[in-house]
Amino acid sequence: MPGDHALWRDLRFGCDETASGCTEQGKARSQVFGENSLEKSPEEIMTEVMTIHSPFTDVMRRALVMAGDRSFSKVKESGAYQFSNEPDEEGDITQEFWDIAVYLLSKRKPSDAVIKILQKRNKKLKEYQQLDYEALSEIKELAYSYIKTVKTFDSSDEEEIIRHIPFFEKDGKIYLTCISPDDRYSYAHLQDGKVVFSEEERDPFDIATRPPELPVHQDRGTTSYIVGIPRTDLLEKAELLSPGVLYTRIRDHLFRYLDAEEHDYELFVYYILYTWYYSKCSTTPYLRFLGDTGKGKSRFLKVISDLCFYPIRASGASSLSGIMRFKEKWMGTLLIDESDLKGDQSDPLIKYLNLGFEKDNYFILTNKNDLTQIHLFDPFGPKVIAMRQPFQDAATEGRCLSFSPDETTREDIPPELPSRYAQEVAEIRALIARFVLEHWALVSEECMLSCIGKGIEGRLKQMARPLSVILTLFPDGQERFLRYLNYRQQEIKRTRAESYEGMMFNYVLSLAIGDEDLISDPEFGKYYYEGRIQVITSKMITEGLKCSTRSVSRALGGIGMESKQKRVQTTHGTKNIRAMQIPTRRKWLEIMQRYYYDESGGTIPECPECLRGSEYQVLQAEITGIESFTGPNGCDAEKTCHPGDVMVQPVHEATSPNRSEFPTFLEFAAFHGMSPDLPVHAYVPIPDEDRTELYCRCKGCTVSNRSSPMYWIPDRPYNQVCQKHLDEMKYLYEMENQL
Repeated sequence: MPGDHALWRDLRFGCDETASGCTEQGKARSQVFGENSLEKSPEEIMTEVMTIHSPFTDVMRRALVMAGDRSFSKVKESGAYQFSNEPDEEGDITQEFWDIAVYLLSKRKPSDAVIKILQKRNKKLKEYQQLDYEALSEIKELAYSYIKTVKTFDSSDEEEIIRHIPFFEKDGKIYLTCISPDDRYSYAHLQDGKVVFSEEERDPFDIATRPPELPVHQDRGTTSYIVGIPRTDLLEKAELLSPGVLYTRIRDHLFRYLDAEEHDYELFVYYILYTWYYSKCSTTPYLRFLGDTGKGKSRFLKVISDLCFYPIRASGASSLSGIMRFKEKWMGTLLIDESDLKGDQSDPLIKYLNLGFEKDNYFILTNKNDLTQIHLFDPFGPKVIAMRQPFQDAATEGRCLSFSPDETTREDIPPELPSRYAQEVAEIRALIARFVLEHWALVSEECMLSCIGKGIEGRLKQMARPLSVILTLFPDGQERFLRYLNYRQQEIKRTRAESYEGMMFNYVLSLAIGDEDLISDPEFGKYYYEGRIQVITSKMITEGLKCSTRSVSRALGGIGMESKQKRVQTTHGTKNIRAMQIPTRRKWLEIMQRYYYDESGGTIPECPECLRGSEYQVLQAEITGIESFTGPNGCDAEKTCHPGDVMVQPVHEATSPNRSEFPTFLEFAAFHGMSPDLPVHAYVPIPDEDRTELYCRCKGCTVSNRSSPMYWIPDRPYNQVCQKHLDEMKYLYEMENQL
């Protein structure tokens, strides 16, 4: 029996009465389809109607067949249920993917986002079940055609007539919600070089769309301006400024109310402008102000966020449900003040923040009263956060561009924001909105500036590159971007070292190298031999940091350390002791790169013996080789080779310059005592007048300028390398970039 789909009801031949009691409409249709049509099934009649009915194209017919006798709401409900579960390998994959596509498109997800979601789901299937890209694209097109067909021929009882969305892109133009002084809402967009306003528009799906409205206070009945929206009167007369002039205008406004270094003002301006274009990117960093009470972080949060795109004000005490629903309504910049989040990665708000760093990571909730009802929230978007302590979760911490304000000594900064402040913000917000309307089509994710060969770690690249999309509008954008990256690289290392995992690892390191001494401790002194500590146990850490054994295991295990039995020499003889260990040299370099911070900028030290796992030496030899090749079999000339020793053949000068015994540049730099942030592509040939008695600085290399061209980075001491090692460094950089 067919369902309640209106298309089925309208196109079904005849009526529900018997053949002898058909209506005039049924008799008329009988003349078209034949006297025997009353005996046909609804599905057969539907196919005939769609074949004869001229408005139905082949794609529309195929889309309706996919729906079968299900109503539009039933298809969407099925898609929502399928989306929240793993793929059914024994079911109809095409039908399942089509239902999901209908659900996502009905939620106004862009076509490319729907394809990406289907691709991710496709990868979870067995190889022989996976669909190719063309099949996924066809499924998406059929879903889109189905939605369009329903809206064209079906009744509108099931669908909301008017959509309320804060902004959308259509024909290369951005439509922004604005508000008038008398609280009237409209869309602002550019038409023939002028800003025009409209109360209703048709979105890219040809759906009637109106701007959302701000909430009205339940008691006073007045509008609550908890989202910063451009004002129509100011936007209408706003001057179109050049990128440089707009930058200066924003920077001067920030300088009037905030005290920071010039490179920090630069970051703030870039982030403000970026938030207006964030929907053009697939990742977004968070701007976080970290400091104790009275440092001014709330002032920074307010002054900077007021100029961001649709700032949505929330606090640490707000419920997660309220934050998500209001963010979903306005899709702007989420503000969280005084959010001292003490939860780890299992905390719901932490999960929400972690998912919001990248597009197409949805936060899914189920209705407790009806488990078939799925609520989908999109956490993607910029966020400005003020906190007293770093996040406990390293993933959340890694998504933040952090700034720690200090108490100001400037007397020209008012202790409270003056009455003119609100008008100043409204005027600058209008200038930014006018700038965005004009330059919207000029900015895209393809405009991101490159970080290749700059010695910047992956997470910083992922955070900073989205900001670079707006720098393409500046004549000196590349120079600005690289200057900021070099500074931020060191800042991130310092902040990560102060995180919970960083603090715990650095305490372990201090015990291992002797900065923290437990030799006189009645319980742990036995683990010393000849004045050196032999193992680091979890109990040493729990006693020293006053934390639980479980927290130690989770924190250190999360960064790559292991807790294993180790046979060591102690004051009471040789014993097997469960100790914290680092399994490989590669893992050591990774941990040190992320959680060790040295203000002097020194090189990464070697791993202390007490932290090395049982396979550390073997894997180190396998990965990096041995620097002393004087022994006949690859052993150090000062050591005796024994049966079973790992033999590593020397790397001769004739080795191809496009190969390396090191898997990463990080290990190459650590082995040769170089900085991991070395900008390889900044190397230039050394001038002849500066090449007197120069040798390659790489460990074990005896090549001089007499036998090979020599290269260096000007104004950086002791960095000269020979041609062979420069080629090797460039090769490793290119390999990392490809990965």
